Amino acid sequence: MFEPGRQFARFKIIRKLGEGGMGEVYLAEDQKLGRQVALKILLPEFFDDPDRLQRFVREAKTAAKISHANVMAIYDMDTAHDEKSGRDVSYIVMENITGHTLTDYLRTRTPGTKELLRLTERIAAGLAAAHGLNIVHRDIKTDNIKIDENGDIKILDFGLAKPLDAVFGQQDTDITNTVSNELTQEGKILGTVSYMSPEQARGGPIDTRSDIFSFGVLVYRMFAGVSPFEGSDKVSVLAKILEGRQEPLRRKNESVPAELERIIDKCLQKDPNDRYQDTRDLVVDLRSLRRQYDSGISESSSMIADAPKIKKTIIFDLSLKKVLMLAVAVVAVIAIMVGVFSGDDELSNTKDAMANLKNLGENITRELAEKGLLGKDGYLKLPKLPIQANALAILGFDNKTGDAELDWLQAGLPEILLTDLAQSGAVNIIGRSRVLDCLKDKSKSNSDHHSHQECVTAARSLGAATVLSGAFYKMGDKIRIDARLEDAASGQIILAEKVVGEDPFILVDSLTQKIAQSMDMQEVMASDREVADVMSSSPEAFKEYILGMEKFGLSLYDSANVHFEEAIRLDSTFALPYMRIGMGYALRGRNQQAIQYLALAQQFEDRLPVKERSLLDIHKDLWFKRQYDDGLIKIKAYVANYPNDKEARSFYALLLHNLKKDKVAALAQLDTVMAIDSRYLMALTWYVTIHMAEEEYDKAIEYSLLMKQYYPQLPAPYRSLMTLYHQQARYDEAVAAAHDLLNRFPQESAALNLLTTTFIRQRQFDSAAYYVEERRTRSSDDPYKMITYHMRRSNLAFWSGHFKSGMDELFKSADRATALGDSGQIWAAYHRIMNRYHYLEMDDSTRYYCVKANQYADLFQKIDYYLLSATLDNTIVPGIRPEFEERVRNLRSRLPEEMWGLADEVQNLLNALGNSDTAAIIGSYKSLMENYTQENTENREIVGRLLVLSGEYEEGKKYLEQICTGDDETTQARYYMRGLYYIGIAEE
Repeated sequence: MFEPGRQFARFKIIRKLGEGGMGEVYLAEDQKLGRQVALKILLPEFFDDPDRLQRFVREAKTAAKISHANVMAIYDMDTAHDEKSGRDVSYIVMENITGHTLTDYLRTRTPGTKELLRLTERIAAGLAAAHGLNIVHRDIKTDNIKIDENGDIKILDFGLAKPLDAVFGQQDTDITNTVSNELTQEGKILGTVSYMSPEQARGGPIDTRSDIFSFGVLVYRMFAGVSPFEGSDKVSVLAKILEGRQEPLRRKNESVPAELERIIDKCLQKDPNDRYQDTRDLVVDLRSLRRQYDSGISESSSMIADAPKIKKTIIFDLSLKKVLMLAVAVVAVIAIMVGVFSGDDELSNTKDAMANLKNLGENITRELAEKGLLGKDGYLKLPKLPIQANALAILGFDNKTGDAELDWLQAGLPEILLTDLAQSGAVNIIGRSRVLDCLKDKSKSNSDHHSHQECVTAARSLGAATVLSGAFYKMGDKIRIDARLEDAASGQIILAEKVVGEDPFILVDSLTQKIAQSMDMQEVMASDREVADVMSSSPEAFKEYILGMEKFGLSLYDSANVHFEEAIRLDSTFALPYMRIGMGYALRGRNQQAIQYLALAQQFEDRLPVKERSLLDIHKDLWFKRQYDDGLIKIKAYVANYPNDKEARSFYALLLHNLKKDKVAALAQLDTVMAIDSRYLMALTWYVTIHMAEEEYDKAIEYSLLMKQYYPQLPAPYRSLMTLYHQQARYDEAVAAAHDLLNRFPQESAALNLLTTTFIRQRQFDSAAYYVEERRTRSSDDPYKMITYHMRRSNLAFWSGHFKSGMDELFKSADRATALGDSGQIWAAYHRIMNRYHYLEMDDSTRYYCVKANQYADLFQKIDYYLLSATLDNTIVPGIRPEFEERVRNLRSRLPEEMWGLADEVQNLLNALGNSDTAAIIGSYKSLMENYTQENTENREIVGRLLVLSGEYEEGKKYLEQICTGDDETTQARYYMRGLYYIGIAEE
């Protein structure tokens, strides 16, 4: 040990600072340069150890390569003779950093989210500098991060660091020994195991992605106050790192931005291939999040009823002459849509409801006028957003080329500019679509053609101080973009620029830099990321994506996919079309296809802008990972971050209704979307869906008629009306609507399905069979529709008493699904076969196909396997209970709290089956039907049958009559026939 005041080489020892595995660190004065330094001296026991000496030298040389503000600097390395010991002693001269370790900083202070985000970004930046030189730190933890007196961070202790070529692809014996030592020697390298990556803990080959995992642990601890992998001892901690999943961060700290949770989750993936592949991408994500947070956008903002913040105020500037509908939420004003239906043929079907709505609208109009809230022009005189000096609206670019093939640039150029300029957290960017939404609400037509002054006025109403607009021209093979930046109030031109070239991406990047210089957007000017880095390198691919999005927004998913697939053909690394194809399949219930495309999008998500990356993360949670609670939390935060995103808010409304069972909150979200864009198709569709689920048919019809007025060229409104009439047993109207739909859209399979089921209800089996065959005629090239074709033929065969023919069709359906390779469809096909055998009490065949279906079952479908197995033989329940309970716990962990009772009820059902407790079985099924929208034909039939067998004849008969008569009469032969049989037993 060197005592204070001792002279060593050119250094005077001041005091000891600490001790590591190989050396002691002293504060010393460098007498040659006249500055204080940190002097690391190799421990005496290692003087004659060539391996330790080599490692000591390697530490110095490795760390010295890194020159970055957030990495401790290495000044020198040498050997000097120590007079006291008589030995030559190796030493490293390092930057002396005054301040505290991150461990002490977090223990003694309570920094806010803003400060922690700043520190996190700088740690990542320092780590990226090391990784850029192919150096892996291997010991990232809070003790190795120091915060100096100015609040800046420094990464310390590259004592375990190695150049990448020394550790990648070979067994890492140092780390293997580290793990072994820590598990066996108390206090040797405290804290290291809890930060290790799975591959590091196994002693396998590592690379920079191992540091990224450790960084994820570090940041989780910074925001949660605890480790993501806690255990009673180090062995259990190691086990959790290798196999366990961390608790969602937002359950530990609700104020954490959802984007940060996504970033941490990506860092903590068990497989290195699923983490960030380049630390620079991690830095970009953290920087974008920090800028966004600094600009005041965060999920702490009001979601539904809280007082709106200035930057998130939504403009309620709608005409009561058009009679649009607004939300009833705290201080919102209501206006109900009535006058738009006056000439519609369907109005006669809802005359009373519409009359009531008209009276309500007139009363509201009168009340608003009395309160001085209604202008002479019929528009609500609600406050506009105050003009924000940092708000820029992108109005759009006119196509002056005369070439319709370039029309896509009218939407494409603003989208590219938005992506470029959004890198600056200091500027609030108002996109072209938001301006168009505002104009749409004020227009009497559905046209997107508006004068420049109308666009400027709309932009000002949204708070914009500056507007960007322009036009583009054709010059031979080149494009010229003329852009102007003007003051929204005075019209004064701030900037006028022309850029000429062949690649619109390069042109917009150039234009972005000029706009950034004009508006002093320092972060945009300093960024070296181009649009091609976060979207696509192919303008043609981006064009196809823009064209696809026009179809996607109208729910024309197959048409959209034609463009998306072409975009992928042109650029196979373009993540956005993969994501959109996946979303489209998910919205149509084709989960297997959705998962495939979302997984492909995930491979290239580092090229996505932050907003779209967050959206992908939400859909991965919902469809890929089946983490419904996590997805719900993230979409709530997403909507708060992007309050004018109509698509996300509409989807959030559907999740609120289906997962949270909160109809009021769901409708409030849709009302907000209507305030942004009163014609938004997805919101109108979900209004219909929610009101239909609540059996509020008049309201559902009202929105269907509104859709029909706005979108007569689309199948959605006709499909909704047809379904609603059928739900109300208005069969003649339903059939007429279905024929209308087929005449307009011959490939519309929903119309064929409805006609089939309607004619089965009316026992017109020849007509039903005709429309089943029409499905094959019209859709023989669609394997999914052909699966349904064989299902329909099977059902008709059962109605005719032809059991063998019916089963043959089900096996054909299974063959189709198997050829398709879609595990979800295969499971469903075998599950149907299993159910038919179960219905006929053929237990051996039931068991066989139960096992076969289970081979393709997903996480939740496997629960069904256990319940059916217990139904067939309740003696197996004790043996399967542990595994079943583990699956139910897994299910519960993925659901929001409002749905936890579903998992509990499923567990109660297994116990009841195991105990042969018929009353408890009936109680469980009743609970599922009453509390968790499981009131389907199968459950009604089970409850009715069990009640009859238990002697509860009258109650059992009521359930069975529901499926054999009335509005809910089943079209499935097996349920109808067995229902009649047990009704007969009850009567007897």
